[in-house]
Order: sequence, then structure tokens, then C-alpha cells
Amino acid sequence: MYRLWLAALCLLVLAAPVRAFDGETNPFNEAADARADVDAALARAVDNATRIILVFGADWCHDSHGLVDHFSQADMQQILSENYEVVHIDVGWRHRNLDIAREFGVPTIYGTPTVLIIDPDLGLVNRGTMHSWHTAFSRDHQDVVNYFRRFAYSVPGGGVVENSQTYAALVGQIEDWENREGARLSNAYVMLQEWRATLDDEFALAGNDEEATRIVELYHSVENNIDRHRGRMREDRNALYSEARERVRDALFELGSDLTPQLAAELDANSPDIALDFPDYGAVLFPWEDDGWAL
Repeated sequence: MYRLWLAALCLLVLAAPVRAFDGETNPFNEAADARADVDAALARAVDNATRIILVFGADWCHDSHGLVDHFSQADMQQILSENYEVVHIDVGWRHRNLDIAREFGVPTIYGTPTVLIIDPDLGLVNRGTMHSWHTAFSRDHQDVVNYFRRFAYSVPGGGVVENSQTYAALVGQIEDWENREGARLSNAYVMLQEWRATLDDEFALAGNDEEATRIVELYHSVENNIDRHRGRMREDRNALYSEARERVRDALFELGSDLTPQLAAELDANSPDIALDFPDYGAVLFPWEDDGWAL
């Protein structure tokens, strides 16, 4: 009896419908004029007093489609229609339309999708969590609903630490670092795609020709190095922000036991010398940064 019951249960599971994506087979369209789409969304947002969601993703990306699926559900559709203009922007292999992200102060894309929420007056309002969507497919749907409901109205800000000039100065240093290294990372994906475009013959011969096989293996090795570096950069960025908060908080506690705006003003007036431990990736990280490199 138990075996019959288990078999019946398995049949029910196998027969149960699997929730599909929202029907858009290509929500991230390579041929779309992303800049025109963003400009049009900004204009509508100004007219309708709403915000804009820019989803930087790709059709090859499981989690990009996962977020599209979340957006297609009825509860999210209501939130989006009432509060947002949504633009899906194709990033290819993280090398396309990155100039649009940079215009909103985002130097690079660490994962897909990356979600920017833009207020026409305030600018980017979800800077701290915009890179958190690379697990969108497995993210709890209610968590997604709560997130976009909250950011329909919330404004950038923080506590005593985050509102201090001392912390703001450290954030400026982090942003300078990320702009520099982010440009390097974004350029790496552009260069990788330009290199790949020259290797059709080598990829066709790989496995049958020793030199072609060597070149293809080198290409994949560089590709893997870039992906590992992207993951390291995301971790280093998060660590730097955590380090900045901790060091400013520690400096405040050295002045007093209560974190108040007055205590932060005293800290700012003291101009404390707080140095962050920025990672050193070296002068030559990718092959095209070597003087002898040529496509």
C-alpha cells in the first residue's frame, strides 16, 4: 500500500504544472534602443510622479528570467503599474549598455540581473542593495514584493554613522576605487568579446589542432579569471562598506556611549584620520594590460 501511495504521489508531482516565465521569451532584447527606452521611461516617470526600475540582465541568465517571472505575478503587477516604469536592458555578456549604468553612478555590473531604482528627483535610491539580485530565481516571492513596495516610497538615508561627514568621506574613497576598478572590469568583458570575435576558426578546430586547442584553452582561462575577479570585486566592495561603517562607529564610541547627531558632529569636527584597507589587484591583471598583448 505504501509503495502504491508513493507511486501515486510521484505521478502527481510529475504531472503538476511548473510555473513558467511570464511568456516573454526575450525580455532582454539585444536589438532594443536601451537609451531611448530609458529616456522615455524617465519622461513618463516625471509626468506620472513614479520611479523607474532599470533591470540590467540577459536572456541567457536564469536569474534575470527569474526576476521577470516575479514581476509577472499579479501582486507585483499591481505594485509596478502604480509606482514604477520598468525597463529591461540587455548587457550581453556584461559588456553591453554599461554606459547607461555609469550615468546613474554605477561603474560596473557584478551579476545579472542588477536592479537600479531611480527617482527622477533623488536619483538612485537603492545603491546598497542593487547588486543583490543575482539570486532572483530562488528569492522568496514575498521578499521581492516587500522590496519593491518599500522602494516605491523610501528615500536614501541612514543612521548617525551613515549621515556623518566622516563616513561620507570614506564612501567617496570607496566610490573612487570602484569607479577605477569597475571601469577595468567592464573593459575586460568588452575586450573578451572582441577577442572571441576573432577566434571562430580556432574554436572550430579545437580538439583537432594543437595550436587552436591551446588558444581556446587560453581564452577560457582568461574568461574564468575575469569571472573570479568579478566575484572578488563584489565581495571586496561589500567588505569596504562594512569596514567604513565599523571604523566610524568605533570612532564615535571613543567619544561617547550614545550615537547621536551631536556626537557625529563632534567627530566630523575632529577630522579623524581613518584609513580603509583597499585591495591591490596589481598593475597587470588581464593579458591586454601587458604591453606585448595583441588580438
